[in-house]
Amino acid sequence: MKILIVSLLCAPFVLFAHGGEIVVTPNTVSQGEPFMAVVLGVDIRDLKKFTFSGKPVPLFTYKGEPTALIGVDLTERVGTHTVSVQTLDGDVIRKTITVKARKKVSAPLSIPQKMGGDTKVSQVKLVSNLSKENAVLAKVKAGAGALSEKPFAFPLASTTVTDAYGYSRKTGSYSIPHKGTDFRAPIGRKVFAVNDGVVRLAREFIVYGKTVAIDHGSGVVSLSMHLSELRVKEGQKVVRGQEIGRSGETGYALSPHLHLSVRLNGISIDPMKFFALFQ
Repeated sequence: MKILIVSLLCAPFVLFAHGGEIVVTPNTVSQGEPFMAVVLGVDIRDLKKFTFSGKPVPLFTYKGEPTALIGVDLTERVGTHTVSVQTLDGDVIRKTITVKARKKVSAPLSIPQKMGGDTKVSQVKLVSNLSKENAVLAKVKAGAGALSEKPFAFPLASTTVTDAYGYSRKTGSYSIPHKGTDFRAPIGRKVFAVNDGVVRLAREFIVYGKTVAIDHGSGVVSLSMHLSELRVKEGQKVVRGQEIGRSGETGYALSPHLHLSVRLNGISIDPMKFFALFQ
């Protein structure tokens, strides 16, 4: 798998005909990372739509300004892409970005004995179950409207990354991308909601273990996996910092930890880069 870098070809902001501007942060983004676009000098009620590579991205108000969160997929094509904002009165601003390839990274990962160990049968079963579970998670959608203007916060009282986002895990003849960040957490550590939202899924999977998915609005969904306990129910409203479960090693986990995934409009991006947007 090639890791890409998205670089903005022009300055970090561009002027609208009527004096507004769009500011993009950061100016350079790796494949699998998010960036934030803030529209200055224009009321959000005057904006018709915002798109990235022709796909609509919801706008919301953050710190009093129209804002969009955009995720670049791990498999995004190499080449140029366009960010576009259109106003109700017909003004359009287009910004060209380019996607460049970078060297792939991979590492081996065994299948635990509780899931059959490193056998061909276990590998096939793992990939089959993973496909089914991903299909379920793909149906978890985030609302377009913002549920909170609070900045996003880490899911644990103290955070140490034990496994980074974006590399490929070699499991037998299969290569599985790691679309999340693993944090050190012994069994039973409190796991918190990263922001206000609504619990859209709280259940146990074979591969992902006990999982909580929260809709934060603005196209953002957070997923906490491999939990030992679920402390929330589907449909429940939660606030930032509220306990949603306890860390564990359920599912495809070789040791206790918390796996956190963050999706922007269905695209899984690097959670650590996402949190950095709000610091």
